[in-house]
Amino acid sequence: MTEIEGLQDEDEPLGVGKMVIAAGASDKEIEKHFETGRLRVVQEKNDFFLAHVLSFIQGGSESRVWGNLRPEYQRRLRWDNKKKSKLIESFIMNIPVPPIFLYEKTLGKFEVMDGQQRLNAISEFWAGNFALEGLKIWEALNGRTYAQLPPLVRRGLERAKISAITLMSDTSGSEDNSIELRAQVFERLNTGGERLNPQELRNSLYSGPFNDMIVSLSKESDFTGSWDIPNHEENTLADESVTEALRNNILFKRMTDVEIVLRFYAFQNDEKISGSVRSMLDTTMKVNRTMDSAGIAKARKEFLDTISLARDVFGDDVFRLPSTAEGKPGKLSKPLYDAEIVSLFRLLDRADNIRAHAPEIKVAVMNLALPDAPTYELMVGRGNTALTIKERITKVQDVIQGILNNGES
Repeated sequence: MTEIEGLQDEDEPLGVGKMVIAAGASDKEIEKHFETGRLRVVQEKNDFFLAHVLSFIQGGSESRVWGNLRPEYQRRLRWDNKKKSKLIESFIMNIPVPPIFLYEKTLGKFEVMDGQQRLNAISEFWAGNFALEGLKIWEALNGRTYAQLPPLVRRGLERAKISAITLMSDTSGSEDNSIELRAQVFERLNTGGERLNPQELRNSLYSGPFNDMIVSLSKESDFTGSWDIPNHEENTLADESVTEALRNNILFKRMTDVEIVLRFYAFQNDEKISGSVRSMLDTTMKVNRTMDSAGIAKARKEFLDTISLARDVFGDDVFRLPSTAEGKPGKLSKPLYDAEIVSLFRLLDRADNIRAHAPEIKVAVMNLALPDAPTYELMVGRGNTALTIKERITKVQDVIQGILNNGES
């Protein structure tokens, strides 16, 4: 399995902006906000037969009533067949299943906020995509698909129910209010089970052209090849599902690949490197959420040109720390990625010259991350603060510029 340095950033709560009532507020201020400033949420609860649920989630994107069930939304699908089977067994046994949560984006169209894995398990079982396995109570059903169940059991499943709680804001309805509402709901729903990680939350809250772009860029072969992620084109099937090799990749399954792409945009400008990594990534998603087509085209080209340059310079060692064992590749490193790709982006207008000096640049940058180098701790991401991110990028950029300037003198 690929070794990756700096895989986890700090786990801090989701930012909630204007909804925060700061400590020290007076009772009068608290009451005023309670009356006029808080998001008012309308709740509606309904129970649905599973057969009806299928009609809501199947069909084309325009015909679905409950949308956003593709793997790009929230999280890549992570339930294995045993977990899906256990859910189906719960319906057979008439054991209550936790409700799903919907958000009504527009009249009659709903976004699945919580319950994506359950809905996909139901849909896939009805479609015959997996056979039951690992059942402890209904062992006799192990190995059977939906079509192979006894008729009475199939009819019982069709009559089984799942609850759906629908949320909507009764405020004036601005998009910012919608994001605030969903952020708060996610934060409170996201307390158990397989929790959404920060990038999965961003992917849900800030959907739009920019989010679509970074998801798309995470599938590009230059990117996947750099991070030992199975090639998407070779591992995506006709129905848009993915092979086991891609599904189980540590970066793909938790959308860390998409977060790595996002870091390229978050750290481009020194003046915007401030606060925690989480807050910088959140802000980048938020401010670019509605980027226009010209901006998307420019941003996409910048990333592709830069990662192509990085691969030309560093080859098989791109984004990798120096190897510590002969014949074994060095660990992939998010902190080193930040430094290499942002430095090269800032010097993109000198790309031809950089390629001409690639061997020297590669050696000089790799030397910064040698275990006995004074810059080792900085380069491997110890104390991954805004200040160290700036210092790391500056150090690599200075090394590259020094080589280029010497070559021109």
